[in-house]
Amino acid sequence: MKNNNREMVRPVGGVLKGSIDMHLRSYRVVTQQGHLEPRPAHKFEPAAFYKWLKKQIQQYEQVVICYEAGCFGFEPARRMEKMGARVLVIAPQNWDEKGKKQVNDKLDAKVMCRRLSEYLDGHRDALTVVRIPTPEEEIRRRPVRVREQLRKQIRRMGAMGRSLLLQREMAVTGRWWAGRLWDRIQVQMPGWVVEELKVWRELLIQTERKAREVESKLEREAPKEGLFVGEGRLSHELIERELVDPKRFQNSRQVGNYYGLCPSESSSGDLRHLGSITKRGNPRLRRLLIELAWRVARFQPDYEGTRMWGPVLGDHKLGSGRRKKAIVALARKLAVDLWRIATGRKTAKELGLVLKSA
Repeated sequence: MKNNNREMVRPVGGVLKGSIDMHLRSYRVVTQQGHLEPRPAHKFEPAAFYKWLKKQIQQYEQVVICYEAGCFGFEPARRMEKMGARVLVIAPQNWDEKGKKQVNDKLDAKVMCRRLSEYLDGHRDALTVVRIPTPEEEIRRRPVRVREQLRKQIRRMGAMGRSLLLQREMAVTGRWWAGRLWDRIQVQMPGWVVEELKVWRELLIQTERKAREVESKLEREAPKEGLFVGEGRLSHELIERELVDPKRFQNSRQVGNYYGLCPSESSSGDLRHLGSITKRGNPRLRRLLIELAWRVARFQPDYEGTRMWGPVLGDHKLGSGRRKKAIVALARKLAVDLWRIATGRKTAKELGLVLKSA
């Protein structure tokens, strides 16, 4: 006789929404079926979560999962998408909406789940969704991140050496571990200070060598034509790889927001106050664009942005605050114009940029 009591997985249909507060050893998950009340947070080990997710994908017509971008990168998203779920990686933020100063994994996951439901209902401001790069794009971008990490370590170790020298009443700037400055340090400092500095010096020399190797490889892979005067091959390659795909931006406002070069605002009624830039975008691109903007201001006098902000940047009688605002404004315009060039909306000649080949 056939056993009709055998446990079977019955499809229940509809949409299951889920949010994950992700940690190394545990996932705190809140789910919501359709527009019903979200279920209480459930704690999973990572392996157990993926087994549970597989069952949910079999039961529901669609499973939508969101989690915050962070140290786990995009591999969890790719794994869940391969299983059949729709995954949104979102920008991290403070989920304490009511300002109660009560933040924990359960509350964060609950708020994320509600925001996910609002986002799927058409409220696009409910979440800031991060674009998931392809594995090829991520591999291509990786040398940019490695180069930045190496340079950051060089600055950190250099600061340690300068701090030790300052304790011995010797103030130095720049690369104290090389050239005549290092020779002077060996003569003026006690033996124990020199021995301690030699440890950092050896690490600094090795790290600098590796950083130069990465930069040389990036320069060799950069295009030899199409660069404008003031744009180095390394700068071009760093910006192009970090930006990944300029065509994903629909307008200039999105470009400025991604770079974090838009001013903050505090306005009410007829009063409008614009403050410092938000710095909410990509910090690597922001630093690269600021550096490039200084070179453009020097080598591209006919560029529209230089004509607008060059007089302020060149007037050293003005305060540093005004000059900083000017270079940020120039960097934002340059970011938008580079996007216009990359997407075919404008040419470099139309914007007043002189190419190196010319």
